[in-house]
Amino acid sequence: MGKEFKKKYMHPTRRKLVDMVETGEYDKNTTIGYTKKEESRKVGDVWEDKHNKYEKKEGYVLKTGKNSEAFQEIRKYLEEQSKCNSSDCKTIKKSDKDLKFIKNGGFCMNCTIEREHEIKVAGVWQEYNDYKVWTRMIVYGKTKLEAYKQSIDELKEEYEMVGSDGKITETWKLPKSIEETKKDIKELISFGEGELKELEEKRQVAFDVLKEKNYEHYI
Repeated sequence: MGKEFKKKYMHPTRRKLVDMVETGEYDKNTTIGYTKKEESRKVGDVWEDKHNKYEKKEGYVLKTGKNSEAFQEIRKYLEEQSKCNSSDCKTIKKSDKDLKFIKNGGFCMNCTIEREHEIKVAGVWQEYNDYKVWTRMIVYGKTKLEAYKQSIDELKEEYEMVGSDGKITETWKLPKSIEETKKDIKELISFGEGELKELEEKRQVAFDVLKEKNYEHYI
């Protein structure tokens, strides 16, 4: 007598096939495996899985990618970079030159030309140009001063140059002691702050002229 065949020890899928052979019937509706119990969600609930974010709404579930908010911020930023600030702008298709003008001054090439023509006619072109130049100089100067201030805390007596292979290719030492070098940097910072103050005062004079002529909104 052969060994008794016990189906209960078989994998569920194979057991279904054996049943089909024995009975000639195949139950298509039988579900094999584990079925996860669906969680009950309330309106306003937010949850997420590996790739998506979900929010329960009235009658439906809103599904969005996890990075959708970041992508929206990027799209918004790119749109701002290509948008002329003039409410009367007539430039429909922005060229590379337009985008460059917008990046530098906020207005496309045609609008910039029109605005600057108005400023020249009003007789405040010099103040307008000086204000823009001095503003760029002030921003650059403040950035350099911050770098100098940070370098004081990072001073070392000896520095090493490391190559792509991780090996030291060059070493050099400060020509002066750390204290002397700090003193020199602080003097440089003090001198730079004095120059920045003069630039800010001259820029303020230019701004006052523009404001008197009602052209301060052009800067």
